Amino acid sequence: MRTLIAALIGFGSGIASGAFGIGGALLSTPGIRWALDAPALIAVGTTLPVIIPTALTGLVAYVKDNLVDIRSAVVTAAAGGVFAIAGALVTQAVAGEALLITTAALIFVLSLRMLPHRSGEVPHPRIRPTVPVLLVVGAISGFVAGLLGVGGGVILVPVLTVLLRFPVKTALGTSLAVVAAQAIPGTVTHAIIGNIDWAIAGGLVIGVVPGARIGSRLAVAAEDRKLRTVVAITMALMAIVFGITEIRALDT
Repeated sequence: MRTLIAALIGFGSGIASGAFGIGGALLSTPGIRWALDAPALIAVGTTLPVIIPTALTGLVAYVKDNLVDIRSAVVTAAAGGVFAIAGALVTQAVAGEALLITTAALIFVLSLRMLPHRSGEVPHPRIRPTVPVLLVVGAISGFVAGLLGVGGGVILVPVLTVLLRFPVKTALGTSLAVVAAQAIPGTVTHAIIGNIDWAIAGGLVIGVVPGARIGSRLAVAAEDRKLRTVVAITMALMAIVFGITEIRALDT
């Protein structure tokens, strides 16, 4: 039964990953906590090995449509992989519930920034980021990925769309490429620490692959403004529910 529940959670997180470019942990982390009653740090660590096949599966549709900025993905992932290890190590010194509340607050703030421009407002032209800028973005997203177990996409997608002004689909595709790469060192570190429940991870993988294929195809076919709005609102609502739940857990 736990495997079936994990597979259902994986399917939903796979759709979110492919559609929103965030690795799927936005759904799988609270899903593990709520439905499987896993400890907070296990919920943080177990999502990382699942992010790898999830992101790669969703990435296929974006690559086929040339919606991945290869240069940005490679440079960002190089820094992200290193800092994902640092973030994972920090989890040993911080309360798990505090990490998850921080995750919720971060997702909420960034989701509001992602809302599209007002109707009739001319969007700013895309910025071509320099290598130092991409290294900084990668370092921050990688640290967050290792620390919070969310793949780093919750940082990358808003940064690419809001600050660097990438088209939303290119931001999603590029984010998935980076997320897949930087989840690897974070996974290894969390495995060594003992923060991964491999039985739950196996169940999640069963559902994430078909879910990610569906989500990525839906996103590629969607109109940009509507897609950006859906991504922002979904992230904000999940952040609110997730944060309230973890705050209550601290009081019990």
